Amino acid sequence: GVVKDNRMERYNARLTFNQKALSDRLDITFTGGMTQRDYSPTDTRNFVLAYNMIPVVPVKNPDGTWYDSREYDQGNPVRNIEYNSQLHKNSLYFGNINATLNLFEGFTAGIRLHKERESDDYGQYLNSETERGRNDQGYAKREYWTLDKELLETTLNYEKSLEKHKMTFLAGYSYEDNYFQMAGAQNRQFVTDYFGYNNLGAGENLRPSDVWSGKNMNELVSFFGRATYNYDMRYILTVSLRYDGSSKFGENEKWATFPSVSAAWRIGEEPFMKGADYLDDLKLRVGYGISGNQDGIDPYKSLQLYGTSGQYYDNGNWYRAYQISQNANPDLKWEETSMFNLGLDYSFLNNRIYGTIEYYDKQTDDLLYNYQVPVPPYLYPEMLANVGSMSNKGVEFLISGDIIRRPDFRWTSSLNLAHNKNEITSLSNEEFATSSIKTGDAWIRGGSQNTTHIVEEGREVGTFYGWRSYGLDENGMYIMDDMIDGKEGLTNDDRTYIGSAQPDLTYGFSNTITYKKWELNFFFRGVYGNDLLNFSKMSYATTQWLPGANVLQDALTIGLSDNPKYSSFYIEDGSYLRLDNASLGYTFDVSGMRDIEKLRVYLTGQNLFTITNYTGLDPEVEMSGLDPGVEGREYYPKSRTISIGVNVSF
Repeated sequence: GVVKDNRMERYNARLTFNQKALSDRLDITFTGGMTQRDYSPTDTRNFVLAYNMIPVVPVKNPDGTWYDSREYDQGNPVRNIEYNSQLHKNSLYFGNINATLNLFEGFTAGIRLHKERESDDYGQYLNSETERGRNDQGYAKREYWTLDKELLETTLNYEKSLEKHKMTFLAGYSYEDNYFQMAGAQNRQFVTDYFGYNNLGAGENLRPSDVWSGKNMNELVSFFGRATYNYDMRYILTVSLRYDGSSKFGENEKWATFPSVSAAWRIGEEPFMKGADYLDDLKLRVGYGISGNQDGIDPYKSLQLYGTSGQYYDNGNWYRAYQISQNANPDLKWEETSMFNLGLDYSFLNNRIYGTIEYYDKQTDDLLYNYQVPVPPYLYPEMLANVGSMSNKGVEFLISGDIIRRPDFRWTSSLNLAHNKNEITSLSNEEFATSSIKTGDAWIRGGSQNTTHIVEEGREVGTFYGWRSYGLDENGMYIMDDMIDGKEGLTNDDRTYIGSAQPDLTYGFSNTITYKKWELNFFFRGVYGNDLLNFSKMSYATTQWLPGANVLQDALTIGLSDNPKYSSFYIEDGSYLRLDNASLGYTFDVSGMRDIEKLRVYLTGQNLFTITNYTGLDPEVEMSGLDPGVEGREYYPKSRTISIGVNVSF
């Protein structure tokens, strides 16, 4: 890895075996394999310490001891890397059998059996001399988990052609089982750091909560079918239906039906288009379907659960107490997404220009969220329920073509543009209600602690919510709009909408240029019209809140004298254009070389440059979840990679 404590070793093995029988009517394929990964993840806390450390101080003192600033608990990141350790040993083993049998003309039966086991053995030790381990006098942790997956899938296919009519039918059944179990322990206060994480019993401060274990399982059963009708390669109609049942959902809502239908019209094949010699293909597509989502939902979220809650005293002894930690919800159900799409595929001038234009309208209903509920009648103050809904509408455009097409010189380009409009359309119903969800974390030492985003009906996911700032006054103090609530004085009621992380446009531009034996490839991509929270600037652009710590180079230019406050002062334009990768290769003439079929050398670069007005480290940040568009203060920039290689085929 790029960071000193980040490394990984990977080993892969794969075996494929194929056998035909019954006069080639039966085809059996077995695939088995394994992957072993030993990796040490990066401790992002060291990024924060490195940013805070003044660059003129030494890593070690003149006498060879480690330099360590105990002020404000600022540790030495290099010592953390050298003394602390963590390691994952991750293994994956799988086997897969596919069998297909031609029963008779047009009928084919298939079966698939899949089994895999993934396991992870994790160990961590924080040395007693380091910033993270000194308070515990050494901290050790071990955790082990396994995940077993089994899948059975059977299908029956039928195909029939009658002159210009072609029909295909598919019916199937699948069963999936997942079984997860884990155990872990931790301890602290070690007399010596010698054992690392390999002797938890040597610690002298084991607490009741320091040993844990658990297991869960879930099943998914599906019945599915699909029918396709094709007339003369001009009119294509597809209808499909799924009936899925998941053990993750409530007793009343385990099963759901998901239909879909799509049609295509190849306009270019119509007789009235035969005179259009410039047209190679023109196809109109339309579709509508409903799909379900169970990913990210824990297997037992619909059940009433119990958890530990302190202790109670009885007859001279203390006992562990248990109470309800989750309400049952028999109506917990699938998140459903309905999607309409309309598209046009085109190709002109002997496939010299081709591409796609597509419009989509996607509505997601029954979104899950933990709602506050009254106690009583409920036995726990939160409940996971299907209430929310969200809309995504957008247009995608792709055009590709050969700008130059000659025998020894060819230049092919492809441009894709996409616009998406996101909106939260509902957060409440008659039983569960919330006006908004405030999320995200803007905490820094010495600064104001606030959430960063708001999820609200009529707004898009990624809406920044905070105080509106108009810059700094002559004394370096924030100029804030404190009249949002109609009253003088800055309060939380003055927070408002200050930006959005959702881009107006995403795009990509790829090119391939070949000239004789040379080949050049390069790919640009970027976004336009989005906002980002520069958390690094908020954390490191003031000399006031943490004396003796490092700051950004432009901290004095910014001139902030106030304690950091999350506001629009730190919201910036996140638009960027990035040369994501480029490669230049040359293929040699090997006609005179014995036993060599191909010889090629190449030069490749990744993340070559970025054009942006954003002042942080990198405008490409995490965009998932409810609080996207934030460059965290522990963020480490992407690496730029240059590589030279040789391809030889014998």
